[in-house]
Parts: sequence; structure tokens; C-alpha cells
Amino acid sequence: MSGGNTTTTQSSNEPYKAAQPLLDKGMGDALNLYKNGGLVKPNTMSTVVPYAQQTTQAMGNLQNLANANSGTNGLSGQYQNIINNGGYNAQQMNALNGIQQMANSSYDMNANPGFANVLKQAQDAASGAANDLAGSMGRYASGTHQGVLEKSVGDVTGNLVNQDFNNWLNRRDNAQQQLFNAGQQGQANLGAAYQGAQAPSNTLQQIGQMNEDLYGRTLNDQLRIANERQNAPLANIQALLAAANGAGQYGSQTQTAQGPSNLLSNTVGGILGGGSLLGGLF
Repeated sequence: MSGGNTTTTQSSNEPYKAAQPLLDKGMGDALNLYKNGGLVKPNTMSTVVPYAQQTTQAMGNLQNLANANSGTNGLSGQYQNIINNGGYNAQQMNALNGIQQMANSSYDMNANPGFANVLKQAQDAASGAANDLAGSMGRYASGTHQGVLEKSVGDVTGNLVNQDFNNWLNRRDNAQQQLFNAGQQGQANLGAAYQGAQAPSNTLQQIGQMNEDLYGRTLNDQLRIANERQNAPLANIQALLAAANGAGQYGSQTQTAQGPSNLLSNTVGGILGGGSLLGGLF
């Protein structure tokens, strides 16, 4: 013979009585705020940090400085002149012209007035020495005298001219080397001048990027405010539902459990139950 038993458990989970009015009041206030669109209010306050007065003043000074040195003015004008002159400023061009003249010159012993004076003095000294020697020997104006005079003057002239010629060769070789180096330096100066000429524009570009940054942050803030306003209705609904869900944990709950339906289980359960009761008596 078999049978069954059913166990039913009923529980109630209600808020504390003193809290019930508070819950009702809170739910009512939340609903009223929702109806008026004030449960969730968008933050429309700007969060963009403006430029400080010192920053604005510095930007203005930099801009004025850049404009004063742009185009053909100031720094850019000087660099442009260097570029136009192949990489040299006015002072360097004067020196370069002198080097070019020396590097491309031909030897002329009369080109140097200082050498001509030295040569004349040396020739006079050699002539005087020959005259004195011939006079002391009683052969002044003789053929021997003339030969000694010509040789003395010729030797002095030849030595000095040869020395001056070698000096000129050294100067010309040095000038040609300097001219080559100047050409190399001029090419390097061109790149440096081009980079330097961009400095005012780079300054203006930096100021422009600062303004673009402020404008971008302002736009992003405006987008944030617009999104908050656009999402405010949905946010209000979500907030209202969240407030309503706060009361969802309260209410009544009933549980039913189906026990074993055989006689042996019922008998054992009865014995165990009786034992529990007897135990409570002793």
C-alpha cells in the first residue's frame, strides 16, 4: 500500500511597517519627477577649460613676432637673401668674391704695390753695393763694373720675384681650396636657411593648433551636452524602473514540496518525528 504527503511552506517578505510610508512616498516622488522630466537632468554645464590670460597674451606676442618675421621681413627676409645668394650673407659674399678673384688670378709682380717697393729697394741696394765695390777698386764704369752691377741686380730681382711667385702660387692654391669649401658650406647653409625661414610659420602653426585644440574640446563638450539631452527621456525611464525594482524584493512566496509516497518512508518519518517529540520531553 502506498501513499504520499505534500509539504507546503508559505513565507511573506514585507518591508518594515515604519518603512512602508517611506517607500510609498519615494515611489510617488520618483513618479512625479519622471512625469515632469526631472528624474534625471542632463548636465549642461560646460567643462571646457579656457585659455588663461597669460596664455592668451603669450600667444598674441608669438603671433606678432611671427608676423614681423614672415615673408620678406626680418628673419625670413634675411634667410631668403641667403638662399638667393647661394647660401651666403652679404659679409660672406664679400669674402667669397675676394677668394674667387685670388683663385682665378694670374701672376703679376706689379699687382702688389708693397712687393714693388721692396723689389725697388733691393735693386737699389744691390746697385749701390756694386757701385761702391767698383769704385773702391778703381773700376767704376768699367766693363767689369757693369757686369757685376747687372748680375747683382739680376740676382736680387730674380730671387725676390721667384719668392713672390711661389707665395702667389700658395695663396692661389689656398684660395681655390677655400672656394671649394665655401661651395660645400653654401649648400649646407641653404638647408639651414630654408629650415630657419620656416620658424615664423611653425610658430603660427603652433598657435593655430592651440586654437584648434580649444575648438575641438568645445565641440566635444557640446556633443556631450546634446547627447545627455537626447538621452534624458530614456534615462528617466530607466531611473523610474530602477526605483520600481527596489520594491521587487518584497511580497509573499509559497513553496510546495512533494514527499515520498511509500509506506516504509512514511513509517520511518513517523518514528523519527515521534522520537523528536519524546526527546523534547526528557
